[in-house]
Amino acid sequence: MNSRKMIVPVMGLMVVLLYSGCASRKAIVKDTFLLDVQRPGEPVQAMSEAILAIQPFSIAPAFQGKGLVYRTGKNRYESDFYNEYFVSPTAMMTDQTRNWLADSGVFSQVLSSTSSVEPTGMLEGNIKQIVADVRDKANPQAVLEISFFLLGQHKRERTIQFNKTYSATRKLESKTARNCQRAKDYFAGG
Repeated sequence: MNSRKMIVPVMGLMVVLLYSGCASRKAIVKDTFLLDVQRPGEPVQAMSEAILAIQPFSIAPAFQGKGLVYRTGKNRYESDFYNEYFVSPTAMMTDQTRNWLADSGVFSQVLSSTSSVEPTGMLEGNIKQIVADVRDKANPQAVLEISFFLLGQHKRERTIQFNKTYSATRKLESKTARNCQRAKDYFAGG
């Protein structure tokens, strides 16, 4: 009988302690970022009837996660748990490149790789790095390096028509995540 009388108060005390511990825990707050690149100027008149399909880009393994990446030393990198891309960097860069090229007017059509239309050319991209380089505390920089391959397609045969690696570095006003992720800092020089 005495043990039953003790169980009820002990259970009540455990419930109170359990709920008070859960109530004091704060939710994790993450900031998410999405790249948004706008092509300046008016579209040019299409130079050809070329139909371009954009393949999903690939990325160096160190940068394929959603967390923002900071370069802190010669061979030291950190991924930011609290600040991340809304979707994968490869998906964003593929989509932004497709939109930019479609807005340029250079091609008659710019399609995704899943389109059933037979393209005359294909664009592949490999993101070599997308990082905030904060090694120099007085001069933090956003760094983007990407290689493009334009493939001509005739029947089922593909040939490389053009390939080039582009690298862009922009000074960041500070090394906070909001400044590291400004699309204008990465791409437009703004």
